[in-house]
Amino acid sequence: MNDPHAQRLANSLRWLAAELAPFPGRSQFAMRLTLASAIAIVIGETFRIPYMVMALVAVFFTVQSNVVMTRVVFVALALANVVAVPLYVWLLNFTFDHTVLRIVVSSVLFFCFMFCTRVSKVGGVLLGPALVILYAQSFADQTAQVEYLVRQTLWAVAAITYGSVLALLVNSLFASANPLCQLEAETHRQLTRAAGRLHRLLSGEATMPPLSAQALQQQSAMLQSLTAVTNMGDANDYAGQQYRQCCVAAVSHAQHVCNTLPGALPAGAPPALRRALERLRGELLAFDAALGARKVFRLRWVPDVEERASLPALAQAEDLYRTLQAVDRFEGASEPGQPRVKEPLLVPDAFSNPAYVRFALKVLISGLIGYFVFNVLQWPGIHTIMITSAMVALPGLGTSVRQMTLRFYGALLGSLSALGVFVFVMPHIDTIVGLLLAMLPVIAAGAWLTAGSERLSYLGTQGAATFAIALLEHFGPSTDLTEIRDRVVGIILGVGICWGVYVFLWPESESSQTRAKLASLVRALAALVRMPVREDDPARQMAYARQHMQCWSSLNDCALELERVRYEPQFKRGALEQLAEQAGCLLAVSRDLLVAQDHVHARALAAADGGDGADGGACAARGTPHAACALAPADGLRDETAALLDLYAARAGERGEPPTREQNQLRANALEIAGTSPLLEDVRRLALHAAELPGWDTGIDTTTAAANGVAAAAPTTRKAP
Repeated sequence: MNDPHAQRLANSLRWLAAELAPFPGRSQFAMRLTLASAIAIVIGETFRIPYMVMALVAVFFTVQSNVVMTRVVFVALALANVVAVPLYVWLLNFTFDHTVLRIVVSSVLFFCFMFCTRVSKVGGVLLGPALVILYAQSFADQTAQVEYLVRQTLWAVAAITYGSVLALLVNSLFASANPLCQLEAETHRQLTRAAGRLHRLLSGEATMPPLSAQALQQQSAMLQSLTAVTNMGDANDYAGQQYRQCCVAAVSHAQHVCNTLPGALPAGAPPALRRALERLRGELLAFDAALGARKVFRLRWVPDVEERASLPALAQAEDLYRTLQAVDRFEGASEPGQPRVKEPLLVPDAFSNPAYVRFALKVLISGLIGYFVFNVLQWPGIHTIMITSAMVALPGLGTSVRQMTLRFYGALLGSLSALGVFVFVMPHIDTIVGLLLAMLPVIAAGAWLTAGSERLSYLGTQGAATFAIALLEHFGPSTDLTEIRDRVVGIILGVGICWGVYVFLWPESESSQTRAKLASLVRALAALVRMPVREDDPARQMAYARQHMQCWSSLNDCALELERVRYEPQFKRGALEQLAEQAGCLLAVSRDLLVAQDHVHARALAAADGGDGADGGACAARGTPHAACALAPADGLRDETAALLDLYAARAGERGEPPTREQNQLRANALEIAGTSPLLEDVRRLALHAAELPGWDTGIDTTTAAANGVAAAAPTTRKAP
């Protein structure tokens, strides 16, 4: 396929298929979301609750992948209602008859709320009051009766409240929504796969193809994410958190170790090795059972002399045994609780970094322009033009542009779906059952998208909300197509206004943050490569497993950051495109480095125990102990590799010249070093990967981001429509 357009289309279709593909937990998430939406529709239609669409929106906003996050969002939404409603009623009481004063006071409050969402760790709670203040301006100019306006506001709050309560109840009733259950299911899946590869190796069956580096990256990131959420729901049990993190790191490392198993046992493998591998497989399954039963794992197998001596013959077996031994000997669970360092409520540079003030000003300017257009056109149906400014307000230009893109396409898909229902289905509906049958397929499709990755999740939320607005605006069947037209026009105008403001007024490029994260990734890789290997040291083995998992998680963060940069409007014009290309190459090399390091660590452990890491005859001829002879040249090359990675990270972080000369020197040393042992071959491969790290143009950088002082963390995509 030589046609670039056809190739681009094929790549897009593969990407879309991967985004729509099921993964563990996705179907349960979508089912809970669809069920809560159906119940909300039935209750709203039965009791004729106004603003039923807002209840559906509250359902999509509240339901999260697990019950802990659902409770957090529910509490945030409840607090937002408690703050927003009295504040808005008070505002109307003093300013309803003074339009200019109302606009000025509302603008000041909205600015303060948006500033706090950026600088406070609980700022997301204030997004709700900000939306109420902004959204209510569209109704204040449509009526002269303040009592009617307050009544409508209270009905809207009631709809949001019952929708969020329904979402919380539905999520709480499903055991699969518990993050600990989700973590246990994921560890079970990974340990079962690892034990399956060991079984196939022993039975001589065709080995399962190893997972790709991208799949390993996603699985490590999923484990770490589920662990963080589980610990959030169990914040007071410090010892339990430490042991859980130990077990999760061991699961991740065991998965990576078994992923590198060869297709067959080494030639002349002793029978003791087969026995040892079978016992290791049993211990993996016992580890899985202990995690499922929420008990402390104890290694039941004590290898005899022959079994222990046979393990280094297969490097992965030695590594796996050391990992399980480290879990068995982990002492963190018995340590007393250690005081935590509490995170400050505000970011350290909250009042010194101008980026936060500029961010709030941009959102306010977008909202005021939308309010002006709304009043000039005198078009009540396009009131979504204003809330769009707050819903796409995310730190970083690429993140905001992606949110705008998803909002636009979500509104378009939802409107087209509603149009199809209006034309082909609505004439045949006369009961609530028919309404549900017409709506649930589209709601379920939106729920499936929402349950996916952040790349498309907001698309599903926005599509379902736009579809529901068209069908649920009135009680009973409706044939008014202007609802569809008005909502789409409002969203398109709002997205256009926000795009212009965000791109041309203090644009916050995320590319400087991308480079900082890449430098941090390479620094973590250097620490992993440098970690020493010693005989029978479970503490070091566990520290290595944790660092290994952290490297994969950091790699996943960098990949997500790079995707956000690709949405920036300047991406296809020179500097950013080249930076993204070099960053993509660096991530690919980093994946290869991590996979190569899996082999190196296993070989080094085997060599430390006197395995096949070196040429035993050569060692004996020199009178050198076998283990020392195996590790000495390999350790030297590993130290050189780690030093290069540290230097590369420092240069990348400081935007200095890439260490091209040092990379060439490492490549030459790796090719010239004497020895043919398996360990040395693996270390040589590791060094050659490090020598392939891409260079960069020091002129490429993020002057915009540097001038604005962009804050560090980029948030996930906001799901409220």
